[in-house]
Amino acid sequence: MVGDLFAGRRRRLGQLLERRRTVGASWAERISHALPGVDQLTGELLLVEMAIAEQWPDDVEVWMREWVVADATRLHDPARPRDDCSICVALGAPTVAA
Repeated sequence: MVGDLFAGRRRRLGQLLERRRTVGASWAERISHALPGVDQLTGELLLVEMAIAEQWPDDVEVWMREWVVADATRLHDPARPRDDCSICVALGAPTVAA
């Protein structure tokens, strides 16, 4: 039973971290391309981060630094399209490697 609880917590953490990664990427792409929806994504990021912080308070400080770096790394000038940006790819512009 304890093993099931631990496995469930690990699965939940994996889901939350993956959601944080995908929403963070969308947030950075929308900012880079000056598209609407940044406010909603910012709110979702905060909710996901709060859920992670509540359940794993000892680890969130390290993850927070990683999230800031990951999000900042994805910011770019749309005049220099990137192949790791879903918006650049959808626009079909020639891209440069990140």
